[in-house]
Amino acid sequence: MKFPPTPEQQAILDGIAENKSMMIEAMAGCAKTTTLTMMAQQMTKVNGVRPSLALAFNVKIKEELEKQFPTYFKVQTMNGLGHGAWMKTTGKRPVLDSGKLGKILKEFLSKLRMEHDPEGFASVLQLVKRARMQGLVPKAFIDQGAKFLLDDSDASWEAVADSLYIDLTDSMLWAARAVLSDSIHTAYKGVIDFDDQIYMPTLFGGVYSKYPEVLLDEAQDLSPLNHMQLAMCALDRLSACGDTRQAVYAFRGADSSSMDSMRSLRKAWLDFPLSVTFRCPKLIVARQQSHAPGYTAAPSAPDGVVEQWENWDAKRLAAIPGKIAILCRNNAPLMACALRLIRSGIGCTVLGREIGTSLIALSRKLIPEDGEGSAECARRVSDWRDKEVDLARLNDKEEKAAIILDKAECLFAVLANVGSAGELRSLLNRMFASENNRITLATGHKSKGLEWPTVIHLDSFRIPSKFAKMQKEQGNLIPMQQEMNLKYVIETRSQNTLIMANLDEMAAGE
Repeated sequence: MKFPPTPEQQAILDGIAENKSMMIEAMAGCAKTTTLTMMAQQMTKVNGVRPSLALAFNVKIKEELEKQFPTYFKVQTMNGLGHGAWMKTTGKRPVLDSGKLGKILKEFLSKLRMEHDPEGFASVLQLVKRARMQGLVPKAFIDQGAKFLLDDSDASWEAVADSLYIDLTDSMLWAARAVLSDSIHTAYKGVIDFDDQIYMPTLFGGVYSKYPEVLLDEAQDLSPLNHMQLAMCALDRLSACGDTRQAVYAFRGADSSSMDSMRSLRKAWLDFPLSVTFRCPKLIVARQQSHAPGYTAAPSAPDGVVEQWENWDAKRLAAIPGKIAILCRNNAPLMACALRLIRSGIGCTVLGREIGTSLIALSRKLIPEDGEGSAECARRVSDWRDKEVDLARLNDKEEKAAIILDKAECLFAVLANVGSAGELRSLLNRMFASENNRITLATGHKSKGLEWPTVIHLDSFRIPSKFAKMQKEQGNLIPMQQEMNLKYVIETRSQNTLIMANLDEMAAGE
């Protein structure tokens, strides 16, 4: 059933006739996808059929837009856009190899007949990945005319390492530079990974198709390289839609002020709000006013329910009808909660397979023997935690210390339920399996773009983080803003009920 446009939507549709670029601030649950579809159809009425591009943040959103947009709109992700540009540049159909960097590093070490330290190996791969995301280009390629956002100086690499909380050594830097250069040469030969899809065509002369009409979703999550992509493909009108209060990906390379930064791409913009939410009930909307003033519940929205639970257990949770999400800032409380549910015979799924993979890899590094008992496993995890946290704090890297503590607590939570290292890894695999359970556990970052009838915000006191508070005291407000954005994301996933509950008040389970 089609609904008539709201007054806010109608204002946007009327604005299309002015043929100017448009910036739409769309708050959580405010019919953004519906509005984008209306815009695409209205653009056809105003300008007829002309080359048009819609850019989605991920494959799921892309597939959703493809079903609703006029067929002449080309709908792509930013990665897909870059992939096509690189194919035009090289004249070859690129082969995607997600393990490309690892293979290059292994071959590099093999030629030098060097044994690789697992932790150092992983750090080099992280450095190269983040260097590409931040637009760092080796000097030899800059001399040949490549664009860059970061030059190939030791200071630039130090900045990349700091963003990952890695203590950069000379050998790591040497290896990272070699791997990055080899990765670029390999991309020219036609073998790329997902980061290359954006890095290579954007900085190395990619041939981008040009479109007079470009519609952009999730504009708040773009990186500086993504902004460069827009500059290369958007000829005339650029219509960007996003929510500045849902910008939570600065930690992985996004521009924390993406929508403001994007304004430099055009001299003038028409600005429009989408402030009426059709997802969230009135009580939850009221809670967001200090962070998102003007956020409004639709007239037909229910009042909703906001509760604080004390001394709760899995049975109380299981009694709630419909699908439930348990969301938290950190992984460790989610792991402990999931284990208590499993012990009580309640199925659940933890989102984020890469989290499970990371914990399994860490367990193999610390406890390679499957038969090692849980007590010895816990001792080794404890020794690793103490050493790494002390080192992080010695180097004034409190957020790295927090990540280490979270990983250790995750492993301790699982070890309390198993007898050996092998069982630890088996249970981790089970917890992160993609089963369609009624109860989902996820970090706030993983919950973005999703919604559930009932949301439990687990350990809400963890927002803001200690790191964000420290940074605010030092004059850096970005981490605190990202934390407040994350709280807003978590609470606005709820379609009816929001429950605040702490892990230490949950019964341990049977």
